[in-house]
Amino acid sequence: MQNFSIIDKFKILMNVIVSSPFYIGLIIALVIILFVFLLSIKLKKKINKWIYLSIWGIFFIVLIIIYNKFMLNLLDNLFDKVFMALYFPDLATYIIIVAVTNFFFIYSIFNKKLEKSYKVLNIINTILIDLLLIIIIGTISNNNINVYEELTVYSNSTLLVLLELTTAFFTTWILLNLFTTAFIKLKRYDDKVKTNVVGPDIIFDWVK
Repeated sequence: MQNFSIIDKFKILMNVIVSSPFYIGLIIALVIILFVFLLSIKLKKKINKWIYLSIWGIFFIVLIIIYNKFMLNLLDNLFDKVFMALYFPDLATYIIIVAVTNFFFIYSIFNKKLEKSYKVLNIINTILIDLLLIIIIGTISNNNINVYEELTVYSNSTLLVLLELTTAFFTTWILLNLFTTAFIKLKRYDDKVKTNVVGPDIIFDWVK
């Protein structure tokens, strides 16, 4: 692999940009957007969040239109990689799962404003995954499994099942959190709509 200095890297980047009118136009558009945002910050005027979302959406729509075949192949490969990483996790993926789980457990304990439903989900998920962690460590230790060799890991059926259960619990936890978030937001929206409903004016005709 050839090593490049930071100056050489920027030269290569500039050569790639100037080689395509699309890249040049993209740079100009991004500079204009950046200028508008910085101007709004300086003038202390908030830009509507829908403008941010619209710009973000247009950017990805244009990207998909221009590179549609590549984007479809990229997404297809990405989903395959994510599925394989969750169903057959390597050491790095497993460590990330355990770290994320325990982080949200600690976050649930110290965050008093967090909804009770999230706390229950986080605590249950942490108990299950940490329990499996202890069993997995015991299995690896008792069978002298080399965790750095995937073939050795996957050849042990007990360890493979334990890893699959871990990712299954983790995936279920994510889906339940997403469902809970959607439910809470819809409930808050319904409550807001109900409170904003104004009934018809009641007119009393006093008969003398």
